[in-house]
Amino acid sequence: MSSRHVCPVQGCGKTFKRPEHLSRHRLNHRPKKIYNCGTCHKDFVRLDLLQRHQRRHERGMSYRNSGGYVPDTPSSPSAAASQPAIATATEVDLAIQPTEVAPQHQHVDAVDPALSAASNSTPMNFGSIDYPDFLQVAEMGNNHHVIFDASDGAQGLVEDLDWLFGNVSFPDEFAMDPSLDITLPNDISFASPNSTLSQQLSTDTPSLGGGPWLGVRARLLDALRTLPQDLLESPFFEPVNLKAFFDIYFSNYNAHFPILHQASFALGDAPPLLLVALLTLGATLSPDSSHYQTAERIHESLRWLIFSSGSFQPPAPLWCLQALLLVQAYEKMFSTRRHHEMAHIFHGAVITLMRRGGSYSSDSADDATKASSAERAWHSWIEQESFKRVAYFAFIMDAQHSSIFGHTPALSVSDVRLALPCADEVWDSSTPSSWKKRLSESAPPVQFLSTLRALLSRRPITSSCSPFARFILLHGLFNVTKHMQGRDLMASDIETGRTSDHGGGESTPPSTIGDDNWKEILDRAIDTWSFSLMSQQPSLCLEAARPLHRMAHVTIYVNLIDFHTFAGAPSLTGSTTRHEYAKAKRRIQVWCERPSAKRTLSHCILLIQETMFTRRRYRASEDNIALRPWCLYHATLILWAFGILTEGKSSERVSAEDYLVHMLSGLMDHHHRLKGTNRTLGLLTVVKESLSDCRWELLQEACTTLGKLIEVSAS
Repeated sequence: MSSRHVCPVQGCGKTFKRPEHLSRHRLNHRPKKIYNCGTCHKDFVRLDLLQRHQRRHERGMSYRNSGGYVPDTPSSPSAAASQPAIATATEVDLAIQPTEVAPQHQHVDAVDPALSAASNSTPMNFGSIDYPDFLQVAEMGNNHHVIFDASDGAQGLVEDLDWLFGNVSFPDEFAMDPSLDITLPNDISFASPNSTLSQQLSTDTPSLGGGPWLGVRARLLDALRTLPQDLLESPFFEPVNLKAFFDIYFSNYNAHFPILHQASFALGDAPPLLLVALLTLGATLSPDSSHYQTAERIHESLRWLIFSSGSFQPPAPLWCLQALLLVQAYEKMFSTRRHHEMAHIFHGAVITLMRRGGSYSSDSADDATKASSAERAWHSWIEQESFKRVAYFAFIMDAQHSSIFGHTPALSVSDVRLALPCADEVWDSSTPSSWKKRLSESAPPVQFLSTLRALLSRRPITSSCSPFARFILLHGLFNVTKHMQGRDLMASDIETGRTSDHGGGESTPPSTIGDDNWKEILDRAIDTWSFSLMSQQPSLCLEAARPLHRMAHVTIYVNLIDFHTFAGAPSLTGSTTRHEYAKAKRRIQVWCERPSAKRTLSHCILLIQETMFTRRRYRASEDNIALRPWCLYHATLILWAFGILTEGKSSERVSAEDYLVHMLSGLMDHHHRLKGTNRTLGLLTVVKESLSDCRWELLQEACTTLGKLIEVSAS
């Protein structure tokens, strides 16, 4: 446990995890300078807080110490005096916000309890809230809610990998929930792979008149006022379009990554840059290409606008993390190659920001009435659960992109010391009363690490785990695979270095897990994960997991970037040299000769079958699951590479269906050698057509690569 930093001021006694947090806190006792707002005469101990406060005035908003944003309204001392109970609650709010208002310069506003919902913009404190009996809040030491914990370093990762595979014991605080069970029905169904996005924009929209979207438009244009004028005058910002992008986002993306709480999401209170991030993501799925082009231009500046907002510092508020991760998702999976590479560069910075912001909380005063208390508890819970989901969203992207794109992972499973997200019925509650009831009826969430270890022991996931929790666990298996491969590679490099050293020396200590035993354990764990889906209702989150589940099996035995390199595709990690090409080809040749190659091929064939052979023709440009076409592309490259390296080039054209049926039959025949593996021309053609017309530049490059392979095969 790291040392704590204690405030030396007599009577305070607050402790902090980091010295910079203590230094910032001490400004409240002895401010170097008092900054005064000329509009409302509030005082601040830091210039950045004053500047942020003044920007709110510019938007016609005032800050109230309950933690919410509300429109400016006239108030009078007599009005405040007539509400003593509310004034008392406000005084408690002031007492727990020492970082913004100096104690000797407090200014109290009367607070309307109906407007005191938790805000997305200001970090607050759980410390003094009197929780109702039905609300159990997980805290870790001095009210600091840990998102990522990497204090153990490399040695901690090694110990955690050993623990996951059952080689060492682990503290009881991460013990597995004993109430694991599973129900296996006779059939299973999934959500449709395609979303009819055009219908969402063509559906009749009610007349907006003076509705909320006009106000949203004004706030967005103000937040983006530094952008070119022609961009700000784009039809993109018409209220009807903004509403359509909003609906598309929540239908197609938040259902996949549920990090925003839709039931409590208030347009009037949402920070405008967060709105821009989610609206541009929704616009990528709009059938109108001009909307996408405008979103692209906005993203030239959006990350910088968030960085310069004053909130990009630890501990960052919830909205800032949500916005930055949505920007990452957009640029990694929907945009240009340049944006893809820039998103990778800044990914580590966002993860570091989240590591440094170790504590997050909400306003904490218990209101005078029972209803007000329940509402405050609900909003406090929403904020805490949202922080957890944001942490997992970052972890998912890290695991996905290190495995699928070959990027260096910034996180390991040992960094994530959190319970899994709550059940969907609790998260989707739209009122405090329904949330209270569903929370009391639901099983408490299980711990991420202990549940992951159970999977590695072939124990099924508890039936109470939500689809998003299951999606997270799948990426935990991705992450373990990546780190185990790195561990093996390091051991191999050390051994190679010692072998070439004629001076001898001690031998490399053997791995506690064994050479390839970990691959079999992970392979079985992924199977166990997939079996647990049989008792689940269809959802977009689990539909997104289908191709990734296949890729999880594949990436145990091969490096996807090797096939990318061997096919002559543009590099995802830098320039490709002849030496790197030769190494990739050699590794693929070694894999082709191993028994595990057949298992890998079977998962690639099933992935293609589950994607391509549905009730309608598959078009990647219509798919609301961004990574599925990229998985389809790589599965195709693996089949092509195996065929050309085992049987050479073939210009024989058979249909994709016949080729896949032939391959599946051959893989099930254990007595004869696979033949006809190189007749991939028809498959390459069909997959290329299905990937055409996509806006994502990396998929456009994939089409070009497949086209070159078709030319080589046909010549």
